[in-house]
Amino acid sequence: MRHAHTLPELVLTLSLLAIIATMAVPPLIDTAARWRLRAAVGDIVNALVLAREAALARGSLATLVVDAPRGEVTVVCGGDTIARRAIGATHGVTLAASGDSVRYAPDGLATGVSNTTLLVALGARIDSVVVSRLGRVRWGD
Repeated sequence: MRHAHTLPELVLTLSLLAIIATMAVPPLIDTAARWRLRAAVGDIVNALVLAREAALARGSLATLVVDAPRGEVTVVCGGDTIARRAIGATHGVTLAASGDSVRYAPDGLATGVSNTTLLVALGARIDSVVVSRLGRVRWGD
């Protein structure tokens, strides 16, 4: 009755596991990066929705302030800070924005003269969130 494995059997088994891991790990890393990027975009979209809803609920101007160098977005309504999201630190992404803020009027429409684009980058991957001058939010690759 045999209870142990021989050295050649162990070497063969470990070699096969190493080959399988070499093929499986890169796609898993890529998938994880995609999900982190999407989660960061989701946080930004949620903050925009919160700003618009706060403007409607409170009947006052609400602003999403973008601090791209720090990787943060802050929702301010009526002088109160409602939410602050550390997008960069939480998801390991970098932010870039065409404007430093998005403002919503008490009627829920964005105020301003042009679209605002926020770019979220993780390595070579980039995703975007675009807010039209009327407040419509679009996101995607």
